[in-house]
Amino acid sequence: MRGHATAVFRIFQEILTNIARHAKASLIVISLQREKDTLHLEVEDNGVGIKDGQLRNPNSLGLLGMQERALTVGGGVDISSQSGKGTTVKILIPLDKNNQDVCVS
Repeated sequence: MRGHATAVFRIFQEILTNIARHAKASLIVISLQREKDTLHLEVEDNGVGIKDGQLRNPNSLGLLGMQERALTVGGGVDISSQSGKGTTVKILIPLDKNNQDVCVS
């Protein structure tokens, strides 16, 4: 299940790239947990937020890329944002019970 590890890494990389380029954040909180057969990644920043139109913009290739990567491994992405109050990105990736490829303790 090396694809799961690659997907999680690339999604996380895109989240951090977006924060560095656009958020003007001074704080980032990262949570990575494995609960039973699901990997939970949550990244929250205190930046300027993402306007609603940008979240739904088909030209936002970075956001679309995160969603597509998650879908390829059966997962999903939830992005919530408030103007001036930051953004939270939650990723859920289902894992095989015996998957040793993505290890979180």
